[in-house]
Amino acid sequence: MPMLSSRTSEFANLSAMVVEDDAGGMAIIGVMMRLLGIKAFINTTGEGVIEMAHAMKPLPNIFFLDINLPKTTGYEILKKIRADEKLKDALVIAVTAQDADTEIPKCKEAGFNGFIGKPISRSRFPRQLRRILNGEEVWETY
Repeated sequence: MPMLSSRTSEFANLSAMVVEDDAGGMAIIGVMMRLLGIKAFINTTGEGVIEMAHAMKPLPNIFFLDINLPKTTGYEILKKIRADEKLKDALVIAVTAQDADTEIPKCKEAGFNGFIGKPISRSRFPRQLRRILNGEEVWETY
């Protein structure tokens, strides 16, 4: 089982944006990112994601998007990311507690690069992230 507390240089150049409205989910993802040495910013509403991403230095190279947000959806944010010249090539991962059998096909069709179901597993997340960064598709329910 990988230890989250052991920072590795493999994630050192990663800049991430997490779009999550659930306080518990935010806390877990935020802690995991810090422990892995990932520079991460959190947006809690889904509003202003593109503007916030443009203000990040460096620009995010991976987004973790909750599907259901108070004022928008992860699908709508994904469309904006893909339409943005500076962000269009970023990896975008859906993170949701929604029914995987329903959401995974929709996420694939929409153009997400992967799916990680909630609750996110602290022991599996580093492996999932490593696989995503190595170009593998990750479509997992937990």
